[in-house]
Amino acid sequence: MARSHRQEQILALLGAQGKAAINYLADEFEVSDETIRRDLKSLSTEGLVEKFHGGVRLPAPRTEPPFKRRLSENAATKAIIAAETARHIREGATLLLDNSTTACFLARELTRREPMTILTISLEIAQILNAGEGQHRVILPGGELRKADRTLTGASTINYLSGFTPSYFVMSVVAGSPQGCQDFDLFEVEFKRAMIERADETVVMMDGGKFSKSGLIHVCDWTAVDTLVTDTVPPEIAEQIDHSHILLASEMPEPGAA
Repeated sequence: MARSHRQEQILALLGAQGKAAINYLADEFEVSDETIRRDLKSLSTEGLVEKFHGGVRLPAPRTEPPFKRRLSENAATKAIIAAETARHIREGATLLLDNSTTACFLARELTRREPMTILTISLEIAQILNAGEGQHRVILPGGELRKADRTLTGASTINYLSGFTPSYFVMSVVAGSPQGCQDFDLFEVEFKRAMIERADETVVMMDGGKFSKSGLIHVCDWTAVDTLVTDTVPPEIAEQIDHSHILLASEMPEPGAA
């Protein structure tokens, strides 16, 4: 059975968050609870979601847990993109990393680099950096800890980080289209918009598969992206970014290479 565009977006949102309340989905998609329930009934019949009282989730094992699952998805491509991004970052820079799984791969690359100051909202990334051989200065903001992906969230998180002016803000998003970068999570969208304004250079890491996906909330236009690191980029997006600011990662780095 063919799925509607909204049903595809619901599946993508659940892929990012693991589960969601019915009223949350209704608010996000600006439809009634009953409309969402009809969408979910069809998806449940296909075995794509599991309904529970007041909400819905992806069926196990896809949600055990969603962040760890996303870490293993397209791992080779994420490693290539992370290695290319690490080569782009200059010595002695100050970095702000988002909470994406690709940023986790970048953090692993940075453990082999000279000491830097690295800010992040991700406890996962902070742990990677702390466990590595590098002597980085790692700064975490305050905020509420989101258990699903070990992310610090909230207005105080954004306010604290807004006091910094990092050399690079490195982020990823769930989807990219000719209209720009899109995401699903309201906090992450607000966080990314605020940090783009503070950083000297905004770097977006995105595997080519995300150019065929759709998001719910507009994060930024491509004109706000200083550098795009990817394995492939559609022509209609490439033409919006200066050619010298697109880094195509196509080969695995040699072991130990920065």
